[in-house]
Amino acid sequence: MKGNIVQFGNFFHQNNFSKLILSWFKKNQRHLYWRDNRSLYLTYLTEIMLQQTSVKTVENKLKVYLDKFPNFSSYRSKKLNDLLSSWSGLGYYNRAENLFKSIKIINEKYKGKIPSNKFELLALPGIGQYTANAILSIGFNKKAYPIDVNIRRLLTRILDCTLTDEELERVLDISFKNKRNFRNFSESMMDYSSSICKKSSPLCNECIFNKFCKSAYKKFDKKILKKIKHQNLEFYIIKKNNLLCFIKNPSFQFYKKFNHLPSNLDKKFISFIKFAEKQKVMSFKYSITNHRFKINVYNLKNLKINYQNIKWVKKTELKKIALPTLFKKILY
Repeated sequence: MKGNIVQFGNFFHQNNFSKLILSWFKKNQRHLYWRDNRSLYLTYLTEIMLQQTSVKTVENKLKVYLDKFPNFSSYRSKKLNDLLSSWSGLGYYNRAENLFKSIKIINEKYKGKIPSNKFELLALPGIGQYTANAILSIGFNKKAYPIDVNIRRLLTRILDCTLTDEELERVLDISFKNKRNFRNFSESMMDYSSSICKKSSPLCNECIFNKFCKSAYKKFDKKILKKIKHQNLEFYIIKKNNLLCFIKNPSFQFYKKFNHLPSNLDKKFISFIKFAEKQKVMSFKYSITNHRFKINVYNLKNLKINYQNIKWVKKTELKKIALPTLFKKILY
């Protein structure tokens, strides 16, 4: 395979792959907030946000998030719940927890500056090979080749061959003779694949590589959907004067780090309460990844609770605490 990798790299170089895509990028690059206002912090932050989240969602959320977290040092006086509150709506909350841990290390160990050494980057929570390479290439404009789903699709289609990310990095290193603008090279491949070399409907007629792409004009299967999981859920609004009840260590698999409304899944909690009336407040459908929930929300009245693992929050404090979008929909 090593000989093939060299051949593949030479193939890209001989067909002027990097020159063609950089020329295309100069005219067609996406103007995104984090590109137009470039900083190492923004590069790192958005790379984390964009994991399993669309560009549009991140664009809509980013400026609001930056109001509270504009730079690395702004995290020094904040708690994880502050971050989770601002992160609400982006999903995949483990990313937010790892981000908080990593920036704490960056502030304490690296004096508020993200390291430019790949091994140091990989030691930070939540940073893998792709993110480390993206920070080096896009943030520092250093020699690195981040292979995301878009870049992988573009390269493997041109070659009509399946390669590992490490092998694709080697192919790019052999083919890219510019050795100066690693940032533009990485972003050009991301933009080109997302707009031209699309997953199920590539625009081969418009493709600048169609003369040598070995997959040109092929038909590609549409996205295979994950199996949809359906579930009925009940959430309970429990009030005591101007306080609302939240449960610790909930049984609902999502939003573990958040303040959590009690649900019908919390069997132990339910066994410790008694109520005289269960009043339906609302009913709606809600999706989280491939889960489809039918949500029913109830007020529990004339209630007696003999359970310690709960937390009471003032209604006036709701907008100040970390709540996922689902619970905002229920409570606001």
